[in-house]
Amino acid sequence: MVSEGNSNSKWKEILLSPKDNIVAVLTFISILLVIGPFIPGVSWFSLGDFSLDMVNFYHTIMIPFVFLLILYASELLGLGAQERKAVNLSTYPVLFLTVLGTVFFYPASTQTADYVLQALRDVWMLVLALMFLVYLLGLPLRDRQRFKNIWGAYTLIVITTISAGIAAVMGMIYEYGNLFGYASLPAFNNDVTAWGGLQTFLGNLITSHSHQMLPAVMGGIIGLATVSFGYEKLSSVKRNFVNAGLVIAVIGTISMSYLYFISSFGTYVIPAIFTSGTGGMNGLALDDSQTGIVGIGALVTIIGLYYLLSGNRADRLVQISEMLTWIATMAVMIGVGYAMEFNETYYGFGSPGVPPNGGPGYQYDMAFTDGHLLFAFFLMPLVAGILLLIMHYIKEFNTEKRMITYFIIAGTIIGGFGVLEYVLTLSWIVEAIGLALLIIAIIITTYTFGKSATEKYWVKGKQHTN
Repeated sequence: MVSEGNSNSKWKEILLSPKDNIVAVLTFISILLVIGPFIPGVSWFSLGDFSLDMVNFYHTIMIPFVFLLILYASELLGLGAQERKAVNLSTYPVLFLTVLGTVFFYPASTQTADYVLQALRDVWMLVLALMFLVYLLGLPLRDRQRFKNIWGAYTLIVITTISAGIAAVMGMIYEYGNLFGYASLPAFNNDVTAWGGLQTFLGNLITSHSHQMLPAVMGGIIGLATVSFGYEKLSSVKRNFVNAGLVIAVIGTISMSYLYFISSFGTYVIPAIFTSGTGGMNGLALDDSQTGIVGIGALVTIIGLYYLLSGNRADRLVQISEMLTWIATMAVMIGVGYAMEFNETYYGFGSPGVPPNGGPGYQYDMAFTDGHLLFAFFLMPLVAGILLLIMHYIKEFNTEKRMITYFIIAGTIIGGFGVLEYVLTLSWIVEAIGLALLIIAIIITTYTFGKSATEKYWVKGKQHTN
């Protein structure tokens, strides 16, 4: 009976342990990254937008990753005990539903089960996000001094949480409409008709969902990173630099969220700005300019965060790697993406031909679409979020941390240049090498977290025996 009680107590501790749950999610993500190329229909390097199979694979990894961010943010900000308990206990149900949804995605006979399971998982995630937001909004009342110290980061985390929640709801509305239409919702169906009809609305909705979600998540990571760095310890002048960057990111998040909302639930067509060329084809899409502002805010925060670099070499490398992911993402999105938008007569549908042939450089545009989705919208957010976990939870294992950061720094630099190589030559080999190095870093991180958790229970067991 005593042994059974100890066993139950141990399992309860594991289920409620953030570190153990992080190990579970990281293990899940690592396994998916390794077996991804062998999953039917999953092709990492294919010109153009992700296929349906690739979209499913992407969500299979990124939804647990978003869950991981909620778990980490809840612990980092010290939200209510009940909220943290609910999040920790949701780890295995979310992973289990995700696995089943992926398995049932492929056979035609189980597609209905796939819809139900993934919808259940998505609703569960939405409830957790709402609970997180409620407790987050209560933080200034519970700890006024903490709020005053981190008000810039706090504001960005709140705004990006709301933005990501809106994007998630957009995705759920899209799935419902794509499967069933809106005839059973007459009032809403009338609005959809007024907005251009079902297919137009669904197209606008899925574009807004995909374009809004990742900038919102990245903005949230920026807010969490500044708190993880401990920016409240800076002098007022340096802290103001960080807060200025955070406010810039808040403005970018609000403006891009508003643009995507009115372009989905309405007839607003997002224009291009600074246009030139035949028919004004060259120019920067207004929404891209606003999502770019979020990244610009991140770069401004680096001015202040630089002064918080640790004296410990391993920890300093972790912090530098975190900031490098922001710089690399902006280099790809602005350095390459904006340049292409200002030359759409070559890269777009200017001349000659019509879609899917497009202009003479259309294939290079498709290479950027695939390359930047894999690098800037997939591996960079994953790595940026995982580095925060290392920063907060792994206080030892300096050798492993240095190894992880070497792979991340090399993978980020090679992968970033690989996107440019992909765009210029249609060869994805260099980017693939960079992404492989980043995946190796994630696997080593998973091993290190597992090693740390195992050591914790070994020490406790030894103490109990003694």
